[in-house]
Amino acid sequence: MEEKILLEWEAPDRPFTKRGKAYFNNLFAVLFILGAFAVFFKEFLLAGVLAALGFLQYVLGTVPPRMVKNQITNYGIKTHGTEYSWEELTDFWFTEKDGQTILHVDTRRLFPGRLFLILSGVSKNDIGKILSVHLTYHKVPHVDVLERFSSEFSRRFRLE
Repeated sequence: MEEKILLEWEAPDRPFTKRGKAYFNNLFAVLFILGAFAVFFKEFLLAGVLAALGFLQYVLGTVPPRMVKNQITNYGIKTHGTEYSWEELTDFWFTEKDGQTILHVDTRRLFPGRLFLILSGVSKNDIGKILSVHLTYHKVPHVDVLERFSSEFSRRFRLE
């Protein structure tokens, strides 16, 4: 059977929110205090990890994402130059973050265990109709302990 493109769109490869100066001032102040405690207790590796996390957050908050082409075909999903067959994919759901709709697709692969595709110019209904033929749809997203902790932490300690 010949491969047929069912749906195609171009979107950023990751959610992006441009961060302001106040956000980075607060972030680096918190990281500096935690790093000072780590150095005081001679946990230099922890201080290095905190510095690396601060740098990563700075880069992700200032460098806009690149655009990628996403395709849903009769064989599976193509994104970031990689093809995922329907047998490799398990289930999907949608979330909203910073005004962007994100399609989450779990895979059977060890890496990546989950695909995150930003919907830009396509509707959830169109994608849902195509994917629900091959995959299980969940109205409520899968949330593990780490995701619960990070969302609760970011809700209580706003940096802006």
